[in-house]
Amino acid sequence: MNRFGEIIGDDRFASGYTTYTDHYGMEVQNTRIVLPLYVGTLLVSAVVDTAAPWCILNPAIVEQMSPNSKEHVRKDKQNIRGIIYEGDLIRTDIKLHADYGEDLVIDATIFVPILKFGEIWNLPNFLGLDGFLHRLRFAVDPQSNTFYFGMIAD
Repeated sequence: MNRFGEIIGDDRFASGYTTYTDHYGMEVQNTRIVLPLYVGTLLVSAVVDTAAPWCILNPAIVEQMSPNSKEHVRKDKQNIRGIIYEGDLIRTDIKLHADYGEDLVIDATIFVPILKFGEIWNLPNFLGLDGFLHRLRFAVDPQSNTFYFGMIAD
């Protein structure tokens, strides 16, 4: 049952929604919320992870970004699936594209791991709570694989 008019629009909970997939890449055994989004001009997929302290991006994606589209914040360390990675925190815009309603652009803080020579990043990209998800309103309808989003009211 669609109730878009009840929750999407001016002065409503959400300004738009997008359809998500429930697996990342070829992985099918674990159900996830995987959103399509834009980091700068690059279309990528990322797993919603409310337990992640920051968004985490594959370093190869960040290398493709224009230097003017990202700001270095500081060095940091993160425990990612039991492995401590050193890396950089950067700030850049992440855009959630709306299938219906308005796109939403969030100034996000992202952890970018520094890989060792020859190391390949084989983990998903993640959308973390701090630095991204806490800056927007969101809801999930798992019956229709719909991710609703909007700005937090001032």
